[in-house]
Amino acid sequence: MAAQDGQEGDGAMTLDIRPWRPGDETAIIALFETVFARPMTPAFWRWRFLDHPAGGPLIMLAWDGDRLAGHYAASHAPLVVEGQPLAAALSMTTMTHPDYRGRGLFEALGGALYEQLSAQGFAAIWGFPNTLSHLPFRGKLGWFDVCDVATMTLDLTQRAAPTADRRVVTVSQTDARFGALSARLARQTPIGGLRDAPTLAWRIDRNPVNRYRLFALEEGDGIVGYAVTKAYGAAAVDLVELRAEDDAAGKLLLETVIAATAAEGARHLHAWRLSHDAQRLVFERAGFAAGAPVTYFGGRALGPLSAAPDDLRHWRLSMLDSDIY
Repeated sequence: MAAQDGQEGDGAMTLDIRPWRPGDETAIIALFETVFARPMTPAFWRWRFLDHPAGGPLIMLAWDGDRLAGHYAASHAPLVVEGQPLAAALSMTTMTHPDYRGRGLFEALGGALYEQLSAQGFAAIWGFPNTLSHLPFRGKLGWFDVCDVATMTLDLTQRAAPTADRRVVTVSQTDARFGALSARLARQTPIGGLRDAPTLAWRIDRNPVNRYRLFALEEGDGIVGYAVTKAYGAAAVDLVELRAEDDAAGKLLLETVIAATAAEGARHLHAWRLSHDAQRLVFERAGFAAGAPVTYFGGRALGPLSAAPDDLRHWRLSMLDSDIY
């Protein structure tokens, strides 16, 4: 999640605040480059905000005539709560043009967007504030903290790599088997991100920025586990997702990922695994240790939820839930 500064004042608002309309993306992309001094490609914007299988853009804008002064965007990120899919949003980019800072745009745009999402039946907005935006999200937009997510790291130079299991194969893209496995696992955790086939295809196969490697533990016509990795720099790999029916399947997948990563010359393998995760011990036994970087994780309920969203024990997370990885 991006944030321009987190220093919004309470000055009087005289700007036009309204939702995104087709064509606004040209000004959004220009404002992004002004605020962050780096480009956002139209292809990435379309993929992230326009092409999600759950629906189109969730964006609130502040205009001064035809000049875009402020922006708060969320991306569709449905949750599965006690086995039932619910509409939810991942908080994304907040930004204010330098000429309009200190006028309360962060709070005004957030409040307007949350009101729109609530009216549309969204259950929650959630995400990973950075160090600049964490305090404003808590203090001005009513977010709760769930936890600080530590990165688990395996130093591949400190131990011999395990043997890859022949039952684990690499595949070129996700398919219906991935969504079917996720559906079978949905009730194991009270709250988690939706992993149906269309969402996985959008997030992994059609990602215009990242290239992922997929591992599948096949059994008959289906799979009992899968893992997803991507390179991080020249000497590290992120294990952005690992899902398995049980610890045995998780162990086979993890050992194969470690073997493949080590064979490619990487020095470190990174992953997220929350402290209460059923397979956390599988990672620790393989040599993973929790440490930096640490990521804030929180959100805000917008409607009734059957499982308390501010209770860490209810969540299952992986790097794939974040827009960063």
